[in-house]
Amino acid sequence: MKKILFLSLIILSQKVYSSVVIDESFWIKNPSIEEINLLKARPEFTIDHMKADGFELYGPKGLEDFLKQNQIQYRLLTNISTETKADYPTPEEIEKELKTMALTYPGIAKLYSIGKSVKKRDLWVLKLSKNANVDDNRPEFKYIANMHGDEIVGREVMLRFIRECVTNYGTDPHITNLLDKFQIHILVSMNPDGAAASTRANANRVDLNRDFPDFSTSDNQDVLGKRAPETQAVMKWQAEHKFKLSANFHGGAEVVNYPWDTVPDRFPEEDAIKNLSLEYSRNAPYIAASTAFENGITNGYSWYEVNGGMQDWSIYYRGDFQVTIELSNNKWPEYSIINYYYEQNRSALFGLIEKLDTLKR
Repeated sequence: MKKILFLSLIILSQKVYSSVVIDESFWIKNPSIEEINLLKARPEFTIDHMKADGFELYGPKGLEDFLKQNQIQYRLLTNISTETKADYPTPEEIEKELKTMALTYPGIAKLYSIGKSVKKRDLWVLKLSKNANVDDNRPEFKYIANMHGDEIVGREVMLRFIRECVTNYGTDPHITNLLDKFQIHILVSMNPDGAAASTRANANRVDLNRDFPDFSTSDNQDVLGKRAPETQAVMKWQAEHKFKLSANFHGGAEVVNYPWDTVPDRFPEEDAIKNLSLEYSRNAPYIAASTAFENGITNGYSWYEVNGGMQDWSIYYRGDFQVTIELSNNKWPEYSIINYYYEQNRSALFGLIEKLDTLKR
């Protein structure tokens, strides 16, 4: 199987870097090709979740004026209701639960922080594995959720996944085998400040999924530079481990997205990663049943271009196969429906980790 050459070290430098800042957010309604191209040509604007009738658009102050000047139809994105938000745990409540699980199950659960958010909240990772306090040569896997603070379902699904693992280890043969064979690391919330504020960006208004080095742009050196602290924490964390396979969770659609996101070129190992995506989709029935995406999967660039995304950075610079899983059309649904999303994704979550056994790279 064809290999890609990867850079493995972070080189600290004073490289000029400009983050993608979000001050204004809109839904662009039924845009023309000319309007899409006009918006795509502006690097300070972020297009997200392309659909048949429009897409989300994010940008700095002045975005609305730009839309008006160019007579582009838009509306404000809907805010999350106070009542819906109140049903969800706070970052502090999640931290408390993670600490309790680590204390209750010390043999298979290790909690550690990879850094701090802008507002100094810890970025907690829970490691699930037999002899969790020992880093050994067993294959390493990771899940990252809640990169965009207002895309909450992944965070809650990961909490339920962790609960099932720690309470059933030793009695459920499937779970026991996974934790015996692999080291599973879960960053439950990459953006706790954004989750607390129900915002896409971090507390400095930076879009974290446009904040990573990108081999197709001028920001193509794998350096920490002046990136957001949450981005830097993930970059340092990944440099300390040998992750072979991973996934990150988003909301706003229901689909498994595979690379590349940043260029139209065929990914060198596309057959392998497309098969992984198909298997995840098939094991998550509502995703496979998508009417918007054939078989519930999509090539990233074919959907819409993402520059500075974590998925492509993880693969290109660190050699870690990663897919992006969009879990829910509604980014912040009623809390009562979260168990549905977990049950729908449960088999797929375990199945993806099992692929560490058969991934030939």
